[in-house]
Amino acid sequence: MATLIKNSLLRTPLRAVWEVSGYQTETLLWPSISPANKNKTILLFIPGNPGLVEYYTSFLQGIYKTVNYHSFEIIGVSHKGHSINYHESNKGDKRLYSLEDQIKHKVDCLDVLIKENEPDTKFILMGHSIGSYIAAAVLKSRPNHGISRVITLFPTLREIAITPNGVNITRIVNAISASVFGFAGALISSLAPPVRQLLVKVLTGQEGDGLQVTAHQLLRSSVLKNTVTMARFEMETVKALDHDFYTKHLDKFIMYYSANDKWAPRDHYDYMMEHFPKGNIHLCSENIPHAFCLEPKHVGYMVNKVSSWIQNDI
Repeated sequence: MATLIKNSLLRTPLRAVWEVSGYQTETLLWPSISPANKNKTILLFIPGNPGLVEYYTSFLQGIYKTVNYHSFEIIGVSHKGHSINYHESNKGDKRLYSLEDQIKHKVDCLDVLIKENEPDTKFILMGHSIGSYIAAAVLKSRPNHGISRVITLFPTLREIAITPNGVNITRIVNAISASVFGFAGALISSLAPPVRQLLVKVLTGQEGDGLQVTAHQLLRSSVLKNTVTMARFEMETVKALDHDFYTKHLDKFIMYYSANDKWAPRDHYDYMMEHFPKGNIHLCSENIPHAFCLEPKHVGYMVNKVSSWIQNDI
């Protein structure tokens, strides 16, 4: 990570390329400002799907400023195959990555951080949507490696295919191949950037940073194909909850649900409360939507919520 910092511009977030097990990973970094490398707390953020970490820039920037702790560091990574900014060793990579591939990649990210930091470093894993499932899988793979907290936001931890959005997405990904989405992405990306951005704005209503990411990063052939492929694996993989795992590690989890969520609906919150009544499990009082990172007013609310949890831990 020290090399990553040296190769980046000195302003936050640092946009950098981080080599993880031979894969050039698009990364956003908010470094610790402590001159010493001891007693550090590192937040490793795992996005949902689409897995472009740039969607969460304002959210993570807000957390970094609000927590305002000299030994606190944030690292957010994009999923494999979800970034258009391929670098030399990634050029020509046309592989479509599974959910398991993404989990392995995040375990590798943690392993690199463990190797590059002092033994007393604490790690907070935070995931949004399917990123929450991946964060839990990282803890399952590395239960004794300094992970002090797992924050899951609007978490898709179980039975995703039978949620309202899951039912719709399952029909789509089963009916239309990833190559068709890739062809559509190639057509859209061939449009002049201003035209592409206007089209996305009209069709989605997005504005600001979210609009920029969707128009200029998501709507690319390789990214769309990997997004759809990952979604198909999610529908097939995220089934019954591993109760023994969550019982064993319940004290490390913070789970945040919203009734206004068609990926992790109210009944998922009710299920977790019924089976884990002593868990740190919350239902959003503001009915914030699943894709909170696309709306500044929701980003600010979630920044304050998450920052308060982190400040209690460091």
